Amino acid sequence: MRAEQLNTKTPRSQNPPIDSRPKEQLCLWVDPIVKAEIHRRAKREGLYPSTVGAKLLKKGLQADLDMEYGALLTPAFENILKRYMVARDNRLALLLVRTSIAIEQTRSVAVNTLGRQPKVTPKVLNAILDQSLTDAKKKITRRSPELEELIKEVKSWVVEEKKQEYKA
Repeated sequence: MRAEQLNTKTPRSQNPPIDSRPKEQLCLWVDPIVKAEIHRRAKREGLYPSTVGAKLLKKGLQADLDMEYGALLTPAFENILKRYMVARDNRLALLLVRTSIAIEQTRSVAVNTLGRQPKVTPKVLNAILDQSLTDAKKKITRRSPELEELIKEVKSWVVEEKKQEYKA
């Protein structure tokens, strides 16, 4: 006789888990075309119609649950997007306020300086201001390469500021 080995655990291959829970009977009334399709699939796969029907029902229920879960995700995504949009809007509002103040301050100084020049009457000053307003409106609607470059720089500045904000 041989001596027994100390290690009695022998390696074995892993078998996939088999769903051995007891099944429940469920009687359903379906359209004849549905019954025919289940029988056709069962014959093709070499399974019982009840096995094919159970798999299809399970798949349908899972799809329904997935749709319900997807509906719950929508408000979550909306909240996340809203938070990011509010942060972006706050940064852009700050930029707009700073720009507006600087523009109005510069305009006031320029008009004051121009109005004090000799030979600039109130009529001439108003004509200059009207023409500058017309020119400004034309320039605002035209996107030049220089303007595109500035827009790109401002975008990168806003994005970089956002990254710093989220790191903190």
